[in-house]
Amino acid sequence: MIKRILVPLDPSPFSKAALDWAMFMARRHDAELAGLVILDFPGIRKSTGPVPLGGSFYAGRLQESRAEEATKRINTLLARFVEKCDKERVAHSENRRQGIPSRWILKESIYYDAVVMGMRTHFRFGTGEKHGDSLEKVLDHSITPIYCVPQNVRLPEGPDRKMTALILFNGSLPSGHALQRFAQLAVPERSDVVLLISHEEREEALGLLDQAEAYLRRHSFERIQKKWTDDNIIKALESGYPDGIDLIVVGAHSQKGLYKFKLGGVPRHLIKAANTPLLLG
Repeated sequence: MIKRILVPLDPSPFSKAALDWAMFMARRHDAELAGLVILDFPGIRKSTGPVPLGGSFYAGRLQESRAEEATKRINTLLARFVEKCDKERVAHSENRRQGIPSRWILKESIYYDAVVMGMRTHFRFGTGEKHGDSLEKVLDHSITPIYCVPQNVRLPEGPDRKMTALILFNGSLPSGHALQRFAQLAVPERSDVVLLISHEEREEALGLLDQAEAYLRRHSFERIQKKWTDDNIIKALESGYPDGIDLIVVGAHSQKGLYKFKLGGVPRHLIKAANTPLLLG
């Protein structure tokens, strides 16, 4: 069940798409949205570059000017957030913070059921063209499930429209955690599920899928497909298999099977591709 959703806001198209997704979730779950704006002043300070001898005064003036411009953009962003929530009749609150974005998002996120972020972040508010690394830092440490949204997102809306979720499962603890998060957060009667496993041994893979299916059915999910491949999971995903997916559910941390490194190879690949919204448990 989702009742509180945290939405970190920045001026990028990714953030706009994330807000659209969060609004969709809020309407479906009758949840409250909290718009969070963070002035990345440490990042703004870095964006001025090295200060030459005797140039500290001018560097300070430049930082001050950029901070003032960022503050104006923040005010505009929050005003648009409030206007959109009021128009959609979605309960909302607004929060302003200053500092390192990933730290503030993690600190605030423990009071929310989910965080919705764009797959690229721009918390310097126009003071730098390159996107930041806040998302990856949040994913490395968050205990709250994160929805990561690409720039171009298709909302599964409509009175009879179901959301089709692809759950990448391999029996590991992180993939099991993601499975549980999805079951706790999704609306069963409005969800279609595809369970996908990449495994060398077919019988073992089917056994794992059967257990995952049984878990979901006890949570009232009825429309469930099971898919097995012995191919590399990234190659399978790149081939567009299966089609019509609205959301991909994936564990973020593991050293087994599908996943490698701190932020695993599969979620890292999906974030880089930025094609489909992700739920990372």
